[in-house]
Amino acid sequence: MRKNIAGERISQAVALGVLALWMAPLAAQNRAEGKLEVEGKPVAITQVYAYAKEGFFDKKKQDVVVLLCDAAVPAPAVRDRFAYKDLVAAGKVHCVRQTIDADKHVINFDVGHQRFGSLGENGGSTEHVFEAKTFDGKTIAGRAYTKGPQKSFKDVPYTYDITFNAAIEPK
Repeated sequence: MRKNIAGERISQAVALGVLALWMAPLAAQNRAEGKLEVEGKPVAITQVYAYAKEGFFDKKKQDVVVLLCDAAVPAPAVRDRFAYKDLVAAGKVHCVRQTIDADKHVINFDVGHQRFGSLGENGGSTEHVFEAKTFDGKTIAGRAYTKGPQKSFKDVPYTYDITFNAAIEPK
């Protein structure tokens, strides 16, 4: 009986080790550098998350959501807008979210900062840009930025310019 318990523990440890080794390269390649500036106050963006979802305009294609933040975001909040908005409203994170279609266009953006209130600043605009360096379905890399200074619905000025590289998590 003790041999079975020990064998199970060893099997679990080996499985966790293999999983960690498999995940390490994915996590290691995720990087972000740049800033979000709100009312002239810069916030350093250091975290990036990317995941695929069904295409908004073409269900046969996939869109990629890129979340760029100044602090780590718990895994459930990366895809859950309500959990994400709660973190922003509490001032725990400041983020830029872009949804990018298969043609590399930003079809939706969201700038999360407590200064914008609980709804944040979001929508669709050609002023929010993604310049692709890599966009192959597995990895997304490039630059996310605003063409110039923007104003929120509450007349709060903001801008961002961030370079990043991230593995795209599947749907």
